[in-house]
Amino acid sequence: MHKTTPFRTVLAASTALLMISAIEARADGERAGVATAVNPMASTIDGKGRGKLISLGDPVIRNHRIETSAQGLVQILLADGTAFTVGPNSSVVIDSFIYDPASKTASLSATMTKGALRFIGGRASKKGGDVKINTPIGTAGIRGAVVDINLNGTDAEGRALPPHMSLVYGKEVELTGRGRPQRLFKSGFSIIAEGAGTRVDRTPQAWVSGLQQYLAGRPDFNGGSVNRPTDQIVATSQVDNKNSAVSPDENRIPVPKPRPIANNTPDKLAGDSQRDTIRPVIPPTTPGTPPTTPPTPPTPTPPDVVRHDVTVLTGSGPGGTLRQSQGSFIEGDDGKASGSYGEAGRFTLPLLEGTSSLSKRHVTGSVEGLGTVSGAAYTGTGNFVAYLLENNQDQPFLVVGGKPASAVSTLASGEIMRYRLEPDALNELTNCFDVAVPFTDGDDNFSHRTKSSDLYVAGVTVDPVTGVIGRSLQASISIHGSGANQSSAINVFAGTVGLLAGGGYGLSGSIAGSHQLASGVSGRNQGLAETIGSTPGKDQFFGDNGEYLVIGSGKTDPASSSSETGFNGYDGVNVAGRTNKTTDKTRLYGSAPTAGFASGLSSDGSTATALVGHTDFSFDAAKGTVTGSISVGADGSAIGVELSQSDDTAYLSDQIMAATKKDGSYMVSSKVAPVKIFNGNTSTEICSSCDFMTWGWWGTGAPDDSGKSVHMGNWIVGQQATGTQIAGVTGTATYAGNAVGTVNNDGSQYIATGSMQASMNFGAREGNVSISNFDGKSFSQDVSFVEGTANFKGATDTGTRQTSIDGGFATDGVDPVKGVMGNFTATQGGWSASGVFAGSKPSTMPH
Repeated sequence: MHKTTPFRTVLAASTALLMISAIEARADGERAGVATAVNPMASTIDGKGRGKLISLGDPVIRNHRIETSAQGLVQILLADGTAFTVGPNSSVVIDSFIYDPASKTASLSATMTKGALRFIGGRASKKGGDVKINTPIGTAGIRGAVVDINLNGTDAEGRALPPHMSLVYGKEVELTGRGRPQRLFKSGFSIIAEGAGTRVDRTPQAWVSGLQQYLAGRPDFNGGSVNRPTDQIVATSQVDNKNSAVSPDENRIPVPKPRPIANNTPDKLAGDSQRDTIRPVIPPTTPGTPPTTPPTPPTPTPPDVVRHDVTVLTGSGPGGTLRQSQGSFIEGDDGKASGSYGEAGRFTLPLLEGTSSLSKRHVTGSVEGLGTVSGAAYTGTGNFVAYLLENNQDQPFLVVGGKPASAVSTLASGEIMRYRLEPDALNELTNCFDVAVPFTDGDDNFSHRTKSSDLYVAGVTVDPVTGVIGRSLQASISIHGSGANQSSAINVFAGTVGLLAGGGYGLSGSIAGSHQLASGVSGRNQGLAETIGSTPGKDQFFGDNGEYLVIGSGKTDPASSSSETGFNGYDGVNVAGRTNKTTDKTRLYGSAPTAGFASGLSSDGSTATALVGHTDFSFDAAKGTVTGSISVGADGSAIGVELSQSDDTAYLSDQIMAATKKDGSYMVSSKVAPVKIFNGNTSTEICSSCDFMTWGWWGTGAPDDSGKSVHMGNWIVGQQATGTQIAGVTGTATYAGNAVGTVNNDGSQYIATGSMQASMNFGAREGNVSISNFDGKSFSQDVSFVEGTANFKGATDTGTRQTSIDGGFATDGVDPVKGVMGNFTATQGGWSASGVFAGSKPSTMPH
């Protein structure tokens, strides 16, 4: 065998596909490309069904089917630089291919009916929509990307896996034709065929390595030829003429260059993978409120000096509110950031480099008038930086900077994104898991066992009137102890991403909550929270893709039911970084009635009354809003929460919702901050298989003449069956679940839970609901169906105990009586309670 050059060795060995260079081909011919590596058996079948074994250098003809055996493998290079690696047991047809070398444009359509392949985009994929690969699970549209498609249903070792396509790296892949289109914009994620639809999830490492082995070929095969390829065979192939014989400076390898990704691992958020950060985003044309005065022109900066706009927050000392001013700093050659703010303030801080993800470190600097300051500094992509510092007298000094990110682009996918809130810069209140308890001003009513949620943010349809483009919520819940020794507290935030008065988009909303000691000491909290930007008139999102937020929060006057009365400034500041957690965004409640039930212990400071009532919600999935009411008590004296479009509400999914009013009233679903209160404090679920119902917490300070308040009452809603549906149900059914409510035990007020069992006789139109071990008590109530409705009721007064049940049936969309839900009251001497319950039928029980 003759001596070969290193370039010929690479080709003859049929190695890495990424080493293949584009070859020229006539656009008006049938030749689409060339086979650059082959392992038998790989064949091409023409339109008349005639087959031919593919050899190295063979042309690839349009409309000819390429098929491989269990050991087959073929690598195909098209004239525009597009490349396929077709794996074993596969079938692929190049349906159409057009390439114009002069204009450097191309388009490609292919059909894959089985097997596995890796696609590397050439010029055809550089322009969106010009590459289509038809598969049994839908049509893949590819833009400037490397994509793996595996239809086999097994990995390299024969283990079952679902058909899927994975974005290895690059810009975009979209799957259409299988329900709602799915799009990926980040590597490390897959679109997976599941039933009649699809889902997006992180690509398991086993899939990646398995497919890599699957496409790596087999040793000791000779490129589909009877004889092992020689130098002469290689020299006469078109591949040699356009690749191996070309010097390195001329042989430009057409490998799609991945755009930088901060954290390119399978742990990135699946929803984040569906957000396009490259495609230009056209902002909505909704006019915002123009700034009342033009912004102050920036101070001229020498062209060789890098200047950064920042927001600076200062305070007089512990417990004081923060004052906000604009400033800037320049990068010094000495590794220092020298800046100014306000009228004459100056500071010097260490200059920090950007990081690929949110990072925290301890820094020390100096500020005129404050002296030495030290504390935490956060950095991220897009030059994001937040210095959260104070001097030895606890006087705070905070600097927020970074290139503003596009809020419209960040929220474009409509997915539910989750931001982890770092501990408050001033109060640093955390739970036992070192998770921040934000927006509480260090309230000691929240114990270390507090369940504190991430900040949820989701894009919604742009409101043409308000300019709202997103909704957000967060909650913290603490239930510590039991009975007369219990303490409980709740804090809820709900808000919107909308146009700011001075321009740009930001997040703002209201805070509401309450706390209670069983001994009777209680209170409520209300306030405001909003994002802090770096540059006036720009969006208040940071990072390359809106990964970071900085949120300031402060209290408002609890005696006021109006808007911002009593708001003096920020009491705390939290940095938030987007996490890799995903959340179901199912939004079905807008399509059916969602009436439900409510309960609460009404207190006026001296007496407490256990009350029950109803919940009526209306959901708007497009706007992400929930309106309606929670009401308990008798008509004419009922109290509750009324939610309107002007309130801060967020309906992100059927299980993730919240609302706050600036008078301190609130509601939040239990899944936002789930606490283990059921089944001996081991479960957060009110019943198993009950996702078609939603329960949660509510409260109100009732700043009216009644003086009544409710702390952590309960509500439950679902898609209730109709009277007509119930009329068609026969037989019997049993239900199992739990109950949750509030107890007044001789003046001690606390939250309790118990188990619930129900049996229903649909023929006799009657049943029974039993609640057991609720604060150590058990009670049972017979119920009768309410004619013409899907409700049932019952009440008993024995003289020593009074009980009542008001309930209804909930449908899961298939079975009209899949679940039961309702409220209850029970009274015995100085003990009284009210609450809600829910249960579902065993999955094996017939409809």
